[in-house]
Amino acid sequence: MIRLIALDLDGTLLDPAGQITDETKAAIAQARQAGIKVVLSTGRSVQEAADFSAQAGCDNLSVCLGGAVLSDNATGAHLRRWDIPADVSRKALELCLNRDIELMIFAGEQIVLDPFSQQSLSKTFPYPVFHNAAVVSEDPIAYLEEHDLPLTKIHGDWNRPAYPLEELSQLHGVELTSSNDHDFELVPAGVNKGRTLALLALLWGIPLDQCAAVGDSENDLAMLQAVGTPIAMGNGCEAVKAAARHIAPDNAHEGVAHAIRWAMEQP
Repeated sequence: MIRLIALDLDGTLLDPAGQITDETKAAIAQARQAGIKVVLSTGRSVQEAADFSAQAGCDNLSVCLGGAVLSDNATGAHLRRWDIPADVSRKALELCLNRDIELMIFAGEQIVLDPFSQQSLSKTFPYPVFHNAAVVSEDPIAYLEEHDLPLTKIHGDWNRPAYPLEELSQLHGVELTSSNDHDFELVPAGVNKGRTLALLALLWGIPLDQCAAVGDSENDLAMLQAVGTPIAMGNGCEAVKAAARHIAPDNAHEGVAHAIRWAMEQP
């Protein structure tokens, strides 16, 4: 039987308007009442994972930043974090900055934005929890060095022709992935949602074959491959659907509520 269900956020738990539906909240409550752990596994920040977990009624741990952080929703503490190697962090930022790319720079426990990204994201990414947690710096590289902050993840969006993907792929100690068809994410090598979900399950003493995961995008693949019951959203990419045991409706038609209830029925 399923004892843990991990949910991606964008394109999965959130509907196209960026909301969590009442039907989804009811399904999560039903699962938790049955003794099933329900957690978020997202590319987003610790702060946003805690906020959405509270809204949805999920359990107290979350996989954040695409697997780079395992966090405690109640305190915001990073229970485990993997950072990009210090010797390539500056080069990665130099490659990404000043290209008119919307950049989210996750630096340890801080979110750092350059002025262009802050202005653009205020229009395209209307999530107050994110913006309230972010620091804006004219020179993010100098800010990280001045405050002795590690680089944990870079998320880039908006201006695809300017993405330095070839150059980033040649750096050692990092990996490129994406959370949709128009962004890129740079994370430490070996970091993914599957590995960190496995650690979370281990903390709770739950075998991975008794876990389910629901996702839609490339950065969900490792999570789906790690669990015994992988579920793809109807709006998911083809690689995710190919890795799934079951395909739920899309996120405009209560796909997560369906996925949770389907998982609960599995022997």
